[in-house]
Amino acid sequence: MTKFNELPISPMIIRAVEEMGYEEATPIQASAIPAIMEGHDVLGLSNTGTGKTAAFGIPAIELIQESHRHPKVLIICPTRELVEQVATELRKFSKYKEGIKIAPVYGGQPIDRQIQLLKRGCAIVVGTPGRIMDHLRRRTLRFHECDMVILDEADEMLNMGFKEDIEEILKALPDDKHPQTILFSATMPDAILKITKEFQTDPIKVQIKSAQRTIDTVAQMYYEVPRGKKVNALRVLLNHYDPELCMIFCNTKRMVDELSEELNHHGLKAVGLHGDMKQAQRDRVMGQFRDGKCPILIATDVAARGIDVDNISLVINFDLPQDHEYYIHRVGRTGRAGKKGKAVTLISGKKQFRDLKEVMRDTKTNIAKRLLPTTQQLEAANRKNFIIEVLSACNEGVNQDSLEIANDLLAEGIAVENLISALISMNYHNEVIDIEDSDAVRRYSREFDAVKLNLNVGKTHGIQTGNIVASIIEETGISAGAIGRIDVRSNFSLVDVDAAKVDLVLEKMQGAHIRGQEVTIQIDEAPKRKKAQEKKNTAKRGHSQARHRDANSKSRKNDRHRGGSQAKSSRRISNRKKR
Repeated sequence: MTKFNELPISPMIIRAVEEMGYEEATPIQASAIPAIMEGHDVLGLSNTGTGKTAAFGIPAIELIQESHRHPKVLIICPTRELVEQVATELRKFSKYKEGIKIAPVYGGQPIDRQIQLLKRGCAIVVGTPGRIMDHLRRRTLRFHECDMVILDEADEMLNMGFKEDIEEILKALPDDKHPQTILFSATMPDAILKITKEFQTDPIKVQIKSAQRTIDTVAQMYYEVPRGKKVNALRVLLNHYDPELCMIFCNTKRMVDELSEELNHHGLKAVGLHGDMKQAQRDRVMGQFRDGKCPILIATDVAARGIDVDNISLVINFDLPQDHEYYIHRVGRTGRAGKKGKAVTLISGKKQFRDLKEVMRDTKTNIAKRLLPTTQQLEAANRKNFIIEVLSACNEGVNQDSLEIANDLLAEGIAVENLISALISMNYHNEVIDIEDSDAVRRYSREFDAVKLNLNVGKTHGIQTGNIVASIIEETGISAGAIGRIDVRSNFSLVDVDAAKVDLVLEKMQGAHIRGQEVTIQIDEAPKRKKAQEKKNTAKRGHSQARHRDANSKSRKNDRHRGGSQAKSSRRISNRKKR
């Protein structure tokens, strides 16, 4: 293994890295840092969690020798959570190098605040493709002094629909000098190869494979949960497994807060950890978790980076990770130091089941199916646990006071059976948590209650489905699972969004930019118009049928009149013949 003090980096960086608790460099760091420091373009192939941030971050900081007003280094990341993480890590690495300012820019945050930050000057910009493009169009971000550009998780950015944005950003870099281009990716699709050929010069390829794809010491399982019953199922499983320490992973900060509040409301001591928390708050939360005062820690993936607690006995994926690689890192929080661990994943609906299958395929992991207990099983388990507690109290909880009270009660002439029954009624409450699906048909008929939104951008603006998905995810922070069918028309687009997320999407996407076009968004009125038209057509059919009935009635009346006239005429003719 290579130690950091053996790499060509300054004593100031080494001091900061050692304070962070690192002595030995990971394989990707040991291979990439020297190549980048020598000025080569680098193509790094490595899975998430192998230390890529330090592999490109340390050389980026070493490149900065003095304060700069305009960026010398640009780092592009797929998500705002990763932007925050990278910026935080870079600040730690640069702790003892003065004058290095790092500006994170991403959607979902007021752009005016970012503009002020950029005006004050910064040496390193870390941002998402969409927000970087916004700043380029506003001319609040210039790259004429940029010497290095880094694409982190490039394949993920392409999957999210950022291909055109990335190419435009790379083309906006100085023509008179070729900035050193560093690209890190877990996979090597054709689109990555195209970027490499167009924007890199004789790149050095650094490829590191994950040392371990599965966690042998962890029993991994999943539970299918009725939609809307995940929190209830979580409470049941926490009661069933009764972990010493448990980590629960969610995909959003909002869910961390909501789930923490819900569990505490039901008497389960839980604390939340996410990127919006200050360092003092994070330290306090981790202290409560390590000490067991709050044995349940609920966290996002970004916030959970760097947590190293050996006696976590259970990991629960309340949400499936958006990046399949994160599954390995989540599961790896348990089963440490030779101990056995358990990892549980909760899924609801067909889509999440398909996502779970993809996780198993991509991570080469077998996750066994388990069934949630029935109401009868829960009742039986509660009854059994109560009996065990009572038997334990008989052996250890009897004292002089309790014996005297028992004798006083028996002196009242109460039958022993009635006395025991009364005491049980006072102390035993068989609470059964509802985890059964009351509407199995609805569970599989659709993934969520969808509301159709209308965006004023379409094919004529160069908009594709991936652009819309990427922009909504970046601006709102919601998962791709909350976005349904997308229909891109010529001058507008229709997007189905989970009804629970509609207000957030309307708020955050109003005035956002997709491919340079300012977005106007509203709930689509077409379904209302269609319903009104159907009502109008029904009314028309009603009027038409009424007119038809009137016409038929009139016709029958005329027929009767003609019939009467013909009868009278026949009688007159007959009378003439008789005469």
